[in-house]
Amino acid sequence: MYAERLAVVTMATHADRRPPIAAVPAAVLSRRCHGSLDTITDSERRALRPIGITAREAAGRTGALLAGLFVLPGVRIFQGVRPAAGDVPLISHAVSAGHMLVLVESVAWPPGRYVTTAAGQVHCDGIYIGQSVWPLITAVRHWQQALPPGHRVHALVVVHPIAAGDLELPVPDEPELGWATACDAVRDLRAWLARGRRPASATVIAVLAAATTGEQAGDHEPPPWDR
Repeated sequence: MYAERLAVVTMATHADRRPPIAAVPAAVLSRRCHGSLDTITDSERRALRPIGITAREAAGRTGALLAGLFVLPGVRIFQGVRPAAGDVPLISHAVSAGHMLVLVESVAWPPGRYVTTAAGQVHCDGIYIGQSVWPLITAVRHWQQALPPGHRVHALVVVHPIAAGDLELPVPDEPELGWATACDAVRDLRAWLARGRRPASATVIAVLAAATTGEQAGDHEPPPWDR
């Protein structure tokens, strides 16, 4: 089954999706980095996949870049986030600031000219590579439904080059989706996060903590910069 067929999810009302804020420990609300990349695994069901390295390695490279966002007040980073209802692979990162949420997926691809079709399929130099952005777009719409009005949700695909050569990324067909090479990812994220420059949203933190594997149970130690 192609990964894009896994994109069908059941939406719930806002109230169904949001855990009570009081139920979230204060330590979780104040923490700036949540979850662990140990939850990111390789799977053919992963709609966007790295080539030549593992999904966890690609996510780790992106995570090292995202650490630079902590200079911005109110930024929270979640690692290993369930994208929607159902048994689908975890999204490597979600970055929140104020009422802005950006889902971040990480891939590593060879040089080439990449485009996406109306159905979300990814092609390189005219050849379909068996990957799709549609489940990521579906995840964005899921979180738009899950969060209350006034919150904004986007997605960014971070592409790490695995060889020298020209790497031309797709022109987004959907307004909520962006693409960036690794060297441009933090710049693009800063531009998005600046639009939502408000105090950290307790609602976003609570909902994302509930969707982050092991977060509520405290299974993972926070990274050194968040202790």
